[in-house]
Amino acid sequence: MKLKKFKLKNQLQVLLVESRKSPVVSVQMWVRTGSADEKKGEEGISHFIEHLLFKGTRKFKTGEIASLVEGSGGELNAYTSYDQTVFYVTIASSKSDVALEVISEMMGFPEFDPAEIDNERGVVIEEIKRGEDSLGSVAWKELFATVFKKHTYKTPIIGFDKNIEEFTSKKIKNYFNTRYVPSNMFLVVTGDYNSSEMKKKVEKYFGEFKAYKLDNRKRLKEPTQKAPRAHIVKTKFKKTQTYLAWRSPSIQGADVPALDVLSMILGTGDSSRLAKKLRLDNLLVQSVGSMAYTPKDEGVFAFVMTGEPDKLPLAMKESLDVALEIMKAPPSQEEMTKALSILSSEDIYSMETVDGLSRKIGSDQFYMKDPEYFKKYLKAVYELKPHDISKVARKYLKPEALSAVYLSEEIPENFQQEIDGLLKNYTKDYEKVKKVQLRKLKFSAKPIKIKLNSSEVAKTVVKVRTSGLTLVTRKQTETPTFSLRMAALGGLRAEKSEDSGAVELMTRLWTTGSQNYNEDQINQIVESNSAGLSAFGGRNTIGLTLDGLSPSQKDLYAVYFDLLKSPSWDQKIMDREKHVQLQQIKHKQDNPAQVCFQQFHQMMFEGHPYSRDTLGSERTLSSIKRDKMLYYQKTLLQLKNMVLVAVGDFDDKLLEKEIVSLEKSLSPGNQFKSDLKLQKIERKKEGYIKLEKEQTHIVLGYRGLTIQSEDRYVLDIIQSVLAGQGGRLFLELRDKNSLAYSVSPIRMEGLEAGYFGTYIGCSPDKKDKAIEMMRIELKKMSSQLISEEELQRAKNYLIGQQAISLQRKSTVSQSILMDVTYGLPANLTFEVIEKYKKITRQQVQDLSKRLFSGPEILSIVGI
Repeated sequence: MKLKKFKLKNQLQVLLVESRKSPVVSVQMWVRTGSADEKKGEEGISHFIEHLLFKGTRKFKTGEIASLVEGSGGELNAYTSYDQTVFYVTIASSKSDVALEVISEMMGFPEFDPAEIDNERGVVIEEIKRGEDSLGSVAWKELFATVFKKHTYKTPIIGFDKNIEEFTSKKIKNYFNTRYVPSNMFLVVTGDYNSSEMKKKVEKYFGEFKAYKLDNRKRLKEPTQKAPRAHIVKTKFKKTQTYLAWRSPSIQGADVPALDVLSMILGTGDSSRLAKKLRLDNLLVQSVGSMAYTPKDEGVFAFVMTGEPDKLPLAMKESLDVALEIMKAPPSQEEMTKALSILSSEDIYSMETVDGLSRKIGSDQFYMKDPEYFKKYLKAVYELKPHDISKVARKYLKPEALSAVYLSEEIPENFQQEIDGLLKNYTKDYEKVKKVQLRKLKFSAKPIKIKLNSSEVAKTVVKVRTSGLTLVTRKQTETPTFSLRMAALGGLRAEKSEDSGAVELMTRLWTTGSQNYNEDQINQIVESNSAGLSAFGGRNTIGLTLDGLSPSQKDLYAVYFDLLKSPSWDQKIMDREKHVQLQQIKHKQDNPAQVCFQQFHQMMFEGHPYSRDTLGSERTLSSIKRDKMLYYQKTLLQLKNMVLVAVGDFDDKLLEKEIVSLEKSLSPGNQFKSDLKLQKIERKKEGYIKLEKEQTHIVLGYRGLTIQSEDRYVLDIIQSVLAGQGGRLFLELRDKNSLAYSVSPIRMEGLEAGYFGTYIGCSPDKKDKAIEMMRIELKKMSSQLISEEELQRAKNYLIGQQAISLQRKSTVSQSILMDVTYGLPANLTFEVIEKYKKITRQQVQDLSKRLFSGPEILSIVGI
């Protein structure tokens, strides 16, 4: 990585970071203004401006920016936070001028057309409504409104609908011209280019920015909290969520490294103290974690839990006990090692993509004014001793600084008194604990050292071994990471109707134990090596994935292959996971979009396994016993039914040794086959489920293609014409008619058949118009040839996305895995570009006619 910094005459700071790993470039503009810089009456203006900068500039009309970027194979987006607003484009390095031009136009010369402002009001209000239907969004809003009483972090980033309706063009322009000025922004360009040439391009595109005067904003300082707070909120959600939170220092605080380590030890991963005590050992919660949120000003350190109302009060008590325990006695060597390993691995994983590298460098520049600050941060992390973690817990997790936020549909009688008693007891216990003298344990650790290699031409090698196992390998050694994946045919297609939910349960149990490793050991090995281990189960397959750092291969392979050979399916753990899965079934109404899609699947695939909910039903799941796990293991985990893919910087000898052992343990068996039939859809179907939500969710679709169909590449073109910010659905339904924040094409290819259609989430009063317009857009695909320009845009987008997505080894391995498992060529992912180039407009229209002339399936969920 080669970094160069300079300033333009207008005071815009520029950071150029050369990275030759992939032929991709990321252009990001960071603005030093966020929602916390807004005054009364301005709440939400930063986020609104984020939307409006896509709506026209001196050179581009509405939709043209997205059309140009996506038509050049790139992707663009933006986000607003409390502290900053960031706009970014990722694109092939050969198209870097496109990225530079659109970012410079958006940030230097927006139009703020009154008509477009009015159109976008409805879109943002739909986004606000979408958030009101999300427990996570509501809980976050309530948390910050409880912790902060004066500081502007108390206000939702998205603002209030009343403000969005009233912002004038004059007010928006004034805010933009006084906050989005060169001296208050910086540009980060990361990727495959020559810095000298890139500097000239940056000067060309950004040099004419006017150096407007910055309106410096001073934020109110939050007063010291002197007594614990309890905020109880009655909600419409089935699930209950709670936060236990304390104020934390700003990101520049000297205690931030220790707080990050504290958060890792207490609540990151299944080996953390909170997960073990509240989720794995006692099942007091469905999920639990911790966070150390350290923004520009004072932030929040918090525990977050979801679960059942009758158990969460005890879970809150137990979590506070966990906090007291680490104040009393320093963490172990193993806990320190795990936390430090996870934090240091961030540097390695960020190098996989230019976006990741840009985010890390941009964040360090924004908060610390040092793009390479991570090195100093890591040095501070590795200087920490166990007792430093206990000291920082005592310093910040004080009773008087505690805020308890509880959201539930059910608020028990006298609950306020129960919470008050909990906080009172925590105060007493804290006073005792802080008097305990801390032991100073010896501890030392070294950061992970990595060596970056030059990129080589990767080759995909496929071998069907004599055992029947299909092995695919692809060496990519530019970064010291690897991705290992196994898939076996089966999934829902192998699941009996009376066992509905078994495959999902199987994936939850698979990584919890094997012949040689129990759950705690697996979690400790995986997380202390900064790896990711998970099982998956879909409509057609089940599988096991492992992503990690190359130096840790030996330990990680041992766990991974033991899970393939001899998963334990422990009955006690099975009972625990069944309970969690049953709770998720009961809480499905909290996710209306999910309910809408499930209803759609039931109508689309009636009588076929694809119609079933992967979670199962309360009846079927309750009846599943351990023998079912053994049955599906024996049926599906047979060598001739398995494909194993290794991508990255892996050790051939280690891998071969484990594979030979696997082959000795499993039987050759046979590939799973099924003669499932799919009923023909004879007529239009419509389903409606009433849910009292802010938005109505709609899925409209038609029977689609199989995985093996050659027409699926044509369907990629159809999807690209409709999708994205430059696509027809976005332009017509969102940009021009303000019907929704979320609208997109949807698709699925299956072994018997799939579907293609559209999804939208909108206000109930917009439902009929949304359905009408979705039908119109699909009909237009059938009745008219798309333009040559649209066809080329779609092709360019698909080709460009190929280069962007394949930066990650996990994406490469997953693509190869699915192709080979379904009997397709292993190199298809890398050869598909040639297929796109040959597609014609007539093929697009012909396939559209064939698909969209069939019976329509319409699923509606909401009011």
